[in-house]
Order: sequence, then C-alpha cells, then structure tokens
Amino acid sequence: MAEVEYKGIKIGGSKLLLILPLIGTLGGSLWAGFEFWKDYQNLNKAVANFKPVNVTDIRKSQAVQAESMAATEKEMASIRARVNEVLNIAKDLRESVRLDSTKIYKAISDVDRRSRALDQETRAAMRSAEATLRSISSNAATRFDAKINTLDGRLASADERLAAMQKRIQKQIRDALNNPLLRK
Repeated sequence: MAEVEYKGIKIGGSKLLLILPLIGTLGGSLWAGFEFWKDYQNLNKAVANFKPVNVTDIRKSQAVQAESMAATEKEMASIRARVNEVLNIAKDLRESVRLDSTKIYKAISDVDRRSRALDQETRAAMRSAEATLRSISSNAATRFDAKINTLDGRLASADERLAAMQKRIQKQIRDALNNPLLRK
C-alpha cells in the first residue's frame, strides 16, 4: 500500500481516501458560500434600486380598454341587429318567391290543361317555359340560401374574434393585477 510522508507524518492510502473527499467537500462548501454571498449582494442592490410601478397608468389603460370593449360590444349589437334584419328580409323574399313560383306553377298547369288540344309545338314551348322557371326559382333559392349561410358564417367569425379579443384583454388585466411588484 502507498504511503506519503510529510514532515514526519506518515499518511497511508486508506487515510488519503478519507482526506481527499473531505478536502473536496470543504472546497465545495466554500464555493457555495461565496456564490450565496454574491447572490445576496446582488439582491441587496436590486432591492435598493427598486422603484415601484406607477399603478395609475395601468388603471388608466384598463379604463380605456373597458371603454373600448363597451363601444365594440355596442357596435357588434348594432351589427347583429342589422344582420338579423337582413336575414328576416331575405327569408321573407325567399318565401314570397316560393309563393309566387307556386302561383306560377298553378297558372302554368291551368294553361296546360286548357291547351291540351293545341298541337305539339305549343306543348314543347310550354314545357320549355316550365323548365326555365324551375331553374330560375331553384337558382334564386340556392343563391338566397348561400347568401344567408355566408352571413351566418361571418357573424360566427366576428363573434369568435370578439370572444378571443375579450379573453386576451381579460388575461392582460388579470396579469397586471396579479403582478407581485404592484403590491405594497
């Protein structure tokens, strides 16, 4: 086994195995103590230089945001009312077109019954007119439905954007109010 002798003191290998970790532990403890002291000094400087945040600016900003939200909600209510009016008008128009087309179909049927005695040329012309009216009525109904669906989609999209904006503003307000630096 290896031994080290220094000024008359002999240290064996097993004692060296105990002394080396002890020296490492002492060195690590000293380093941790110095780091703690440095952090403590930095914290003291930060506390000494701390200036409280001006809460009045945040409250003013919140008041402006609240006013903006109220104005936006009023505007959205107005837009919803107008869209509902347009939807009602479109529904009424679609219903009147349907009623008119029903009346037209009945009139065509009456004319068809009365003109059975006419030749084939007249019948072909009447069938052609019926097909044209059906396609026009179908196209008009389809277009009205498409317009209504588009308006519904736009209204839903606007509601989603408004809800998202409201969540963001509420989060900002909550974050500002929960800021630990603002507490006295």
